[in-house]
Amino acid sequence: MRSTILGWSAISGLVLGLFAGTLLFAVLVLGGELLPVPRLAGRARVAAAIFSFLFLPVAGAVLGWLEGRLKLR
Repeated sequence: MRSTILGWSAISGLVLGLFAGTLLFAVLVLGGELLPVPRLAGRARVAAAIFSFLFLPVAGAVLGWLEGRLKLR
């Protein structure tokens, strides 16, 4: 029971982090293409993709796991 709660909490945090990362990446790409500022360079886009699709989901999973630990108290 305990591991199930922790696992599902971590998975839900991962999914929410993935949604947030997708939204952030889309805003950055569209903003870089539509605004009259210099476009995002290829390296900046790669860095934004790594942050959006790797860091945010992992952070969401950790926060979800911590939330699961709070549920168990």
